[in-house]
Amino acid sequence: MIRLSLGSLLLLWVFQVSATVTFQNDREGKSYYQSKSYTKEISRAHKLVPETIIQTSFENVLTEVDPQKICSFTIVEKFEKELLNQNPKFNRVEGGLYSLREKNLIDDTVLKILLEAQEFRERKLHLPKVGESLVIPPEEYVKEITPLIGKFDPGICLEESYKNLYSEILKVYKKTTSKNLEALFVKAYQEKRIDYKTYEILEKARLQELHLTRLSLQNYYKKISNLRNQYPVMGNESSEFVAGKASKQKQSYRQRLYENYSEMQIIIMGNIIKKLRTRLESPRAEILIFDKEEDFETIVLGPMERFRLAIRLLRKEMAELKLNTFFDGRTPDYLDLITASFEIGAIAGEEVDEMSTLQEFWNPKKTFWEKARVWVQLLSSTATIVIPPPFGFIPALAVVVIEATIPPGTNPNDIDPTSLF
Repeated sequence: MIRLSLGSLLLLWVFQVSATVTFQNDREGKSYYQSKSYTKEISRAHKLVPETIIQTSFENVLTEVDPQKICSFTIVEKFEKELLNQNPKFNRVEGGLYSLREKNLIDDTVLKILLEAQEFRERKLHLPKVGESLVIPPEEYVKEITPLIGKFDPGICLEESYKNLYSEILKVYKKTTSKNLEALFVKAYQEKRIDYKTYEILEKARLQELHLTRLSLQNYYKKISNLRNQYPVMGNESSEFVAGKASKQKQSYRQRLYENYSEMQIIIMGNIIKKLRTRLESPRAEILIFDKEEDFETIVLGPMERFRLAIRLLRKEMAELKLNTFFDGRTPDYLDLITASFEIGAIAGEEVDEMSTLQEFWNPKKTFWEKARVWVQLLSSTATIVIPPPFGFIPALAVVVIEATIPPGTNPNDIDPTSLF
């Protein structure tokens, strides 16, 4: 009998896709990009081409997409071509993309990638660049790198091809900077290794830092397809919270999740919250103490002790993530775990949104300890820790967020002599 390890099973995890590519939004509520300019752009696009035609045009483009060769640049180019066929004066691709998001034909992650592709296409440059500002690497490296640039194929999707070129250049000269790339592209053009169009594409890619892009459209489609195969979404349950702005970042919580984690990491994080929920909602927890004769004593934990145990186990599991081979030393943010748990259906959208409305927790004017004190005091008795209505799993989860991030020894409940934990 052959036994397969988890790693071996992952290698057998086949990337399954439907016959037609779709980017239908099934998780996000109001768009992260929702604003006055967002609404105006949609209105301007609709004045040039009707809303239904914009949707149909995008669907037509997707019917021709090979699931194994998804490219944001190609999709945006074909989408614009479809709209120009409807109205030769159409010049509101951004508004057209916003319109697709408004009707949930795409989500914010796809929208961001397509907007970046459109920004790339619209960028105007004055080339070729010359002058003393160019910073060329040492000559011995230049002789090796310019032939690599000459082999660059602009016909292959830039999301992958530019990253591959950058990777090859680093193998030759690992100290390569953006300024070095600028000079190398000029050098390759001067040596006629590339034509003007290719030179322009490479310089645009450098300016947009495509080599630093964490998530391509192909990669996102693979992630979302694998997750939906493992955890099918029932209906279109959405959350306003996951589409909201992540703290101090120019992206939503859900965008951050997919940019930073693989599908397996998302599943692992989501299951941690799933186990936490089971523990918090468990009606009974016991400790068994055995003696040498295999007789045992049963100690039944009270509601507060069960709560504390769930918190300690959460802390332990979060710390162990760093040691997990799938995370390679990274420790996820707590809210990444919450977003991941919603993504695999372990938490309902309304529960996630409920958590985001707890003002005592999110109020930026409250200090960290003030937030903790309010919620710890609220749930500091046996009567309230059972979390009867109007409380529930998410308010308890908000307490756990605070409890889990308070350094050991600084929480007065840690030194409660009446508690086993």
